[in-house]
Amino acid sequence: MEDAEMSRGEVNLSFPPYEAVFGSEILVSRNAERTLSDYDWCEEFFELEEAGVEPLTLDDITFNNSYELQEDLSDEEFNFDPTKSLKIYSMARAESSKRKKKTSKLISPAKCEWRKALNLIKDRRDPWGNFHLDQIKSEKGRRHRYNPLTQTWVVDECILKMDKEPFAEGAMRECFRMKKLSNFSMNNDWSRDSNNFVAKSYMDEATPRETYFEDVKMQMDSKVWAEDYNRHNPPKKVDMFMMGVMELVDQPGAPLYHIEHYIEGAYVKYNSNFGFVEDTGKCRQTPQALSHFTFERSGHELVVVDIQGVGDLYTDPQIHTASGLEYGDGNLGIQGMALFFQSHHCNKICHSLGLTPFDLSPNEVKQLEYTIQRFNITSE
Repeated sequence: MEDAEMSRGEVNLSFPPYEAVFGSEILVSRNAERTLSDYDWCEEFFELEEAGVEPLTLDDITFNNSYELQEDLSDEEFNFDPTKSLKIYSMARAESSKRKKKTSKLISPAKCEWRKALNLIKDRRDPWGNFHLDQIKSEKGRRHRYNPLTQTWVVDECILKMDKEPFAEGAMRECFRMKKLSNFSMNNDWSRDSNNFVAKSYMDEATPRETYFEDVKMQMDSKVWAEDYNRHNPPKKVDMFMMGVMELVDQPGAPLYHIEHYIEGAYVKYNSNFGFVEDTGKCRQTPQALSHFTFERSGHELVVVDIQGVGDLYTDPQIHTASGLEYGDGNLGIQGMALFFQSHHCNKICHSLGLTPFDLSPNEVKQLEYTIQRFNITSE
């Protein structure tokens, strides 16, 4: 009755010791001061305890028989003990390693592209297979290559086979089919370990030997300018053929040849030593913008012209210099520069690269506009 007559406000009560079970720990509280709300909670707890309701322990957890019959469980998973230290961590690591093994089998997109390229190379037929160059007697050669950055020459020995008859000729040189055996070939398999080259020789036998080396130096210097052009992110990248000099040491007089890798495709001449080429019928912007770029980038000291080749892989360029020195007889100096700009009209690529239009006379402007009307220069 005293408890019933107590006010509903907060009062200090003293209780006998009680136990609260939480997991494996026993918490004991003696003579704690509590509010009336705490007393209500304790009363409910004692009522549950008198009714036989007790907290669950680990001993109350049992496994169903159907769990034992699962065949896809490993021994480690079946004997899982949640109370064992670091067990969950070790299982997580095991599962993570399984996932890594599965993902390691996946092939990246870049690797797929490389595999496609390798398969194309393996399945690619030899464009010169019908000419039976493998039946020609092999001979030794000495290859000279120029490094434009260090301005030094590198020489190595090689084995080659070259056709005796030219398959094409230009105004000054004739071209021969040639196969060069890879320096890394172990079994001299010409069908697998050789590459196709084009060997070019001046038809004038009085041509000085130094001319061959000057031509290589000019083309490799032009290659450096092409790489500089690419660094300015034009719509289409360009490049120059790697070119060298092959000296046939087994033949009398050790004749010299220019050598380049053979590339299949239509060979097009876009401009010449003295300006725009009108008879190609294909007026692209990239070759003309490249020539204009070399003039601006060199501080008006030179211009690379005579752009020709397969697509945007060019060969046999000519360099005009302000001094008129170096780069052979094709170097027309300031006159050659003026002839190029007399027929050059700045296109979209020139504007995107920030190139300055060349000053022309009114008559030259009229002639240039007439050329533009004849040839719709829209292709890059």
